[in-house]
Amino acid sequence: MLLKNCASLQDLVIRRTKDDNVGLFYIDVPTLKSLTINNGIWKRDHDHGFAIRAPALEKLSFKDTFSNFLKFGYMPEVTTANIEVRYDQSEKFIGSLIFIRHLSLCCPASETPYPWGTLFFFLEHLELCTRSAKLLASILNDAPSLQSIKLKSQCSSARYKRPLELRVEPTVVPGCLLKRLEILEWREYEGTEQERQVAAYILGNAICLKMATFSTRCRDKYTELQKMSRVSEICQLMFEEALV
Repeated sequence: MLLKNCASLQDLVIRRTKDDNVGLFYIDVPTLKSLTINNGIWKRDHDHGFAIRAPALEKLSFKDTFSNFLKFGYMPEVTTANIEVRYDQSEKFIGSLIFIRHLSLCCPASETPYPWGTLFFFLEHLELCTRSAKLLASILNDAPSLQSIKLKSQCSSARYKRPLELRVEPTVVPGCLLKRLEILEWREYEGTEQERQVAAYILGNAICLKMATFSTRCRDKYTELQKMSRVSEICQLMFEEALV
């Protein structure tokens, strides 16, 4: 009722508490420009989550590690989003963000991470945690303007961490690797077999790569990375010691 009577609302912050009695939270605000949601409260309701319709939204920060229901409406104005969710519901919201430019995402993807045919023409900066592994290959193929990638092995929901896998067609290199990608940053690089494969694939195919920075606790991983083939003649390989 409060939201329905706020005809000019532009900024909304929601922090759920253990004492609230809302199951499904419907946010339908045509004037909303900025939305921040933080939900870390476990509810054992059959349906518990958020349905959002905010066509004028420009900035979204959404952290929800417990809901079992998410639905985002079309958001053509969103250019910056920071999203962390627990459940495999990526197809419920990623397709709403086709005009996104800066995307930070921590989300276990479902088998179809977003609707087939979705393209992110304007996406330039992508930050992913490694439990979002299925999304990496898809977004590489569907974001032709991608300039920088930041991968991180840990997030606040680290107990849901999954091994990183990059499933790509070996004969088809994504356009962003051939023409756009300039920066790769990998935090908490562990050097597992899957991670080595991903690192080797990007270094071996990103023609325009200027800098690749890896932080790791294991110094012996530096030598492995240095031996990987780099297709870019100007790429600088940088190493940082990860904090324990």
